[in-house]
Amino acid sequence: MLGKYDYRNAASLKTLVGLGVKLFRFPKDVMDAAFKSSQEVYAELSATNPAWKKIYEDYATYRRDANLWFRFSEAAFDDFMQAQRL
Repeated sequence: MLGKYDYRNAASLKTLVGLGVKLFRFPKDVMDAAFKSSQEVYAELSATNPAWKKIYEDYATYRRDANLWFRFSEAAFDDFMQAQRL
């Protein structure tokens, strides 16, 4: 599924750029605000829904641990590859 997603997005990106669409990353302040808001929503859900809280706590632990690995392994490779002229 992930391979199909990445493959189709790359082709779609080429189409958009070919049509003259200008693409921009979200500014850091927008990403920071979105992250903060999402954490607030997750806290509200955790306070009112025990099933959500259990699932989210397990997911958050996984995400934190996985992020440690990805920072070490994937991020360095991704930064390197994005700098290449392929």
